[in-house]
Amino acid sequence: MIKSFQIKKFKQFNDLFLQHLKLITLIGGKNNTGKTSILEAFYMFYDIMNPEATLRHLSSRGIEFISLTPDFLWSPLFLSFDMGKKIEMEICENDIKEMIQIYHNQNFQKSVFSLQQTKTFIPIVKTNQPSLNMDSLNISYFINDKISCESHLTFNGHQLEMHFEQLKKPIKKVAFISLDAQRDPTKDASRFGQLDIHGHSESITDVLKIIEPDLKSLTTISQGDQALIYGKINLPQKIPVTHMGEGTAKLLSILLAIATHENGMVLIDELENGWHYSLFPDIIKAIHQMAQKYNCQIIATTHSYEIKKSIIKGLSSEDLTDVTYIRLDKEKDSIHPKHYESDMLIAALERGWETR
Repeated sequence: MIKSFQIKKFKQFNDLFLQHLKLITLIGGKNNTGKTSILEAFYMFYDIMNPEATLRHLSSRGIEFISLTPDFLWSPLFLSFDMGKKIEMEICENDIKEMIQIYHNQNFQKSVFSLQQTKTFIPIVKTNQPSLNMDSLNISYFINDKISCESHLTFNGHQLEMHFEQLKKPIKKVAFISLDAQRDPTKDASRFGQLDIHGHSESITDVLKIIEPDLKSLTTISQGDQALIYGKINLPQKIPVTHMGEGTAKLLSILLAIATHENGMVLIDELENGWHYSLFPDIIKAIHQMAQKYNCQIIATTHSYEIKKSIIKGLSSEDLTDVTYIRLDKEKDSIHPKHYESDMLIAALERGWETR
């Protein structure tokens, strides 16, 4: 399990150190303190060797059309949009320290050469064709301070290309549950299929009854070239889960992500959205049980005072040791985290202290 995460020169963070991370870590704070940016940093850390990694932070914020240029695509990743800085992220997990460094290289040299068509194949062992200088996002990955992988992300016309010097990379599976509009029901159908094959889908159905008591069963149904999850309730025919309400669809997405990311991590933006506060204790309890079962770490943002109260109400004193809360405070141009262990959070809520 990840115990700490340090972020330098990424988006609004000059140097942010998060520690005492638990099975469930909630992140709060006022607007524009970087709650969602922390989730994006976690996701990018484990997806950084994917050429699309630098696109995901845009799509998760609803940006659908972009200009494929370094300034537009890469500069938002850097502190103050300054690509002259170097991004560093470091994670400590089970006494292993993993780090990535990301920096902009305007003079990356890509060797190219052309082949003349001949009737016989002649191996090319060298060429005097000049190298091309181009913009690159250089990425280095370290394990315990020893470099393990290097890559260079470049543009080739309207495509992104990634050039590897070494291929070993982070392998932890991570899922990102975005805000409502960006969730993909076809991805949920795929994840449900993975569980259903092994007969593990009934536990998902039982938890969804917290929100939809009339739910009898779930199944995936293909129509055309896509599949969706349908549910059986007190109606003449099955209906898509998305028609059962946002709360049901969101909880389903979270549960499926946890169950298909064993020993991994699920990132949830604005955990409380879509649910009535009276359901929070039961939902938190179900998420905790699922996270324990699959050893899946949860990092979630929240604005809700009721969510924190519901954690105390929904979890036993023993289970509360699996939870920590971090509030982000902004002072001038710096973001500072304040960590609340479970006993400290209980004391703060009992005394009515402001923790949001």
